[in-house]
Amino acid sequence: MPYSPPPRKLPSTDRREREFLYLHEVDALIAASRQTRSPIRNQALVMLLFCQALQPSEICWLRWCDLSFTANTLLIVRNRSKSLRLQPQVVVNQQPLCAAEIEILQELVNTRKTDWILESERQQRLSDRCSLHHIVYQAGVVADLPIPVHPYMLRRSGLYYRAALLLQKADLFLHECCLLWNYYATSSAMSASVQKEYGAIERKREEAFLLAFEQVKAFAGISSDENVIDYLLGAYLLFPHLPEISNNYWLTPSHWRLKTLPKTSIAASTRFR
Repeated sequence: MPYSPPPRKLPSTDRREREFLYLHEVDALIAASRQTRSPIRNQALVMLLFCQALQPSEICWLRWCDLSFTANTLLIVRNRSKSLRLQPQVVVNQQPLCAAEIEILQELVNTRKTDWILESERQQRLSDRCSLHHIVYQAGVVADLPIPVHPYMLRRSGLYYRAALLLQKADLFLHECCLLWNYYATSSAMSASVQKEYGAIERKREEAFLLAFEQVKAFAGISSDENVIDYLLGAYLLFPHLPEISNNYWLTPSHWRLKTLPKTSIAASTRFR
């Protein structure tokens, strides 16, 4: 038979108009996940992807020993390497859980059969390549969302939301954030008009921008500054007017505005066996 090449993958812009979810769509996805198979597990999955801004490989490797109901924290390995032989140490974050996450995880722990927080029906670790994407996609179908959904959209929306909370008190416009980023990230000379605009930004607002940048970077475990600024600027996609953010959203992260989340290093041999 003649060779038939595989179909070419469509660009994401041809498949969906955006790569993030609004908060009401996150709510709809969480509610819809309760109508799927393994409803408790799937609802916890969707909630953790958004609240902790996890990548698929990060959430599927979570164990119950990483969770503390006493301190209400979760130990998360950020950017987990596929090859541990090339990674002698693993950097982890100890991240606080909000009330809704604690409630669903307490419900899920009563059904546990393995050490994996997200276990499959075969009592194995949930697959991040197939199962996780399928679960989120099916929840999006049940929720009747206008665009097809995948796990990274929940992570991106979670980081946009947290960046918006951090930038809210800075009272910065999108243009001013771009101006500050160009000032610190590029070595090119600024024109006189741009220097005048930069000089008009109060130092407290500038410091708030830099603090938000460092907090998002520490929380997400991102090493590239160019990727971090994408999430900070993405806050304005989720909330074009930052002062309009609701203060009583039920998935508001705990203690987010107080400090940068602590980071520690542990030997890979003791964390993964």
